[in-house]
Amino acid sequence: MWHCPKCKREFKKNNQSHSCTTFPLEKHFTGKDYAKELFDYYIAEVGKKIKPLKIESLPCCIHLVTDFTFGAIWAMKDRIRIDFRLDRKAETKPKAKIIQISPNRFMYYLDIKDKKEITPELINLIKESAKLNS
Repeated sequence: MWHCPKCKREFKKNNQSHSCTTFPLEKHFTGKDYAKELFDYYIAEVGKKIKPLKIESLPCCIHLVTDFTFGAIWAMKDRIRIDFRLDRKAETKPKAKIIQISPNRFMYYLDIKDKKEITPELINLIKESAKLNS
């Protein structure tokens, strides 16, 4: 693993291109208490299946990282938006927006509005994404 000497983030590839700009995690949730509650629950559920799990807070979003970034989270007032990548199309609940980003990669975007939507099936897809990108 390579550690950027400036920002101290860890990467699988030496001299991985990245932005050294970080952002305080709590600032993503200013005025978004419900999103913070959903985020905490989501991270707890993902963390049960994916170890080690790192959280990297950037100005654009919050990254979920193992050896590579495998997902992201955006805090919104009444929900969180998550993304992850798979090498196949899969049905999700809640329904995902799916974009084919290469011949063998599909990007999933889901809005989570309730803890009940963070199901074992969804967490298994997130786990699959983390393995695919490690």
